[in-house]
Amino acid sequence: MKDMNMKMNELSDRKLKMFSALAIMAIGCLCWNGGSLGNAQTSPATQSPQLQEVVKLTQAKMSDDVILSYIKNSGASYNLSADDILYLNSQGVTQPVISALLASKSSVAATTPPASAPPPVTTPTTPAPQVSQQVSPYPGQVATPPPPATPPPGSEVNLGYFQTQLAPYGTWVDIPGQGLSWVPSVQSTVPDWRPYFNAGHWVYTDDGWSWQSDYPWGEYTFHYGRWFRDARYGWAWVPGYNWGPAWVSWRHAEGEGYCGWAPLPPDALFVPGVGLMWHGRPGTEVAFGLGPEMFVFVPYDHFWEHDYVAWRAPFVRVNFLFRASILANHYSFIGGRFVFDGIGRDRIGLLTHHTVGVERLEFHDAHIGLDHGRVGHDFHDGHEGHDGHGFP
Repeated sequence: MKDMNMKMNELSDRKLKMFSALAIMAIGCLCWNGGSLGNAQTSPATQSPQLQEVVKLTQAKMSDDVILSYIKNSGASYNLSADDILYLNSQGVTQPVISALLASKSSVAATTPPASAPPPVTTPTTPAPQVSQQVSPYPGQVATPPPPATPPPGSEVNLGYFQTQLAPYGTWVDIPGQGLSWVPSVQSTVPDWRPYFNAGHWVYTDDGWSWQSDYPWGEYTFHYGRWFRDARYGWAWVPGYNWGPAWVSWRHAEGEGYCGWAPLPPDALFVPGVGLMWHGRPGTEVAFGLGPEMFVFVPYDHFWEHDYVAWRAPFVRVNFLFRASILANHYSFIGGRFVFDGIGRDRIGLLTHHTVGVERLEFHDAHIGLDHGRVGHDFHDGHEGHDGHGFP
């Protein structure tokens, strides 16, 4: 009996030691995992640029459809680690998107040729210039000069460059009468989406009014090319190769307290040293065939908002505001540069009761303002005659 009691006590001691060891191991694992979790949540520097792009799209509140389209079209293999998954969760990336990222690894691996296969012969190419994105501060603040919204000097934009940069964010289609055009994926998920309206705001620069877009592709489509609305595809962008702070037509209805703008159509041409032309007429004298449905009107009191959706004039007032407004396509050539002044810095400052600071651009498209003796010539606004459609 005594021997049995001793054996039972010895067994209890062993169990106690075993449980103690397991507890210590569990605490160690928790501490290790807690540290890893903290690092995954707060240290994204080790994540790939493609993964950071997914996080950027998530934080911009893009839908899963848009993000999944980007993942599919990017062709990247993401090779997520445990820390990557924890980091993505902490940034609000949804499970369907994470699953697509995980699946991208296997799909890319399945298409990778065997190691014994000879590598494909490729022709060396010059890497496409990269453009950085920066959201500008509120007007009146001391602003750090934003990075250039164009490729660096010496590089050249062309159709191939735009196709590469925009493919992950939309679809290239051949539209009769316009040719190859780009349709952004975002408009399939945002009601009444339109260019120069959603996810962006206006700032004044030394090149005039510039549209600062929150979209990663905005630096191309709001500073180059033109937009039009197609019955089948919705808003589509036609490539262009002259940079500008924004290609829009402005109108102001001071008596009603509103100003408005609309994207210039593809047949609004820019002639270096001359300015904007439409069907052989100067851009200051025409409304570019834009009817009221192409404009958004915003109260002057909310001109400096970073989200115009809540302040846009209701559709029932757009026709009235259009008829009550005055065309304001100011532009000039200053020091050989094309400055698109629109309604004007001083007038906006007066009507919005704000001091409008000037943001300095580090790069200006040198060939856009080839001077033909019109340096410093400023064009004034005015009313138009009727164009045959009942609109002024």
